[in-house]
Amino acid sequence: MNKLVKTIPKSTLCKEFASSLNGILNLTSKELRLLTMLIGFDVDYVALPGEAKNVVNTQNRKLLKQQLGVTPDNLSRYIGKFKKDGILVQGTMEDELTVNKALIPDVIGDRVQLIIILRLKGDTNDTDK
Repeated sequence: MNKLVKTIPKSTLCKEFASSLNGILNLTSKELRLLTMLIGFDVDYVALPGEAKNVVNTQNRKLLKQQLGVTPDNLSRYIGKFKKDGILVQGTMEDELTVNKALIPDVIGDRVQLIIILRLKGDTNDTDK
């Protein structure tokens, strides 16, 4: 198994984690910044009892528009694309929208391990798409 170790400050974890995944996700720089912020929102989210966890709630949308310099329409397009691509997933509650758990860093002690599986499609006999 190949192993690469990089030491980073804890304050840059969401950015470094999202950047590590971007080889697979193939996001633009603005989409990557959006994903980084959404991961941070998801990790830090504190929902009140009975309240749906929604990382793109009104308060967070205002912050995203301000920090990323995007219009409301463009932010809605990005969010729609992220839903379509499985980056954002609908929860069990009506207004619940979270970042896909596979894209959330799982801190164990002083490290985050990331396993990337690249499934190879070889010849025409391969039926896996």
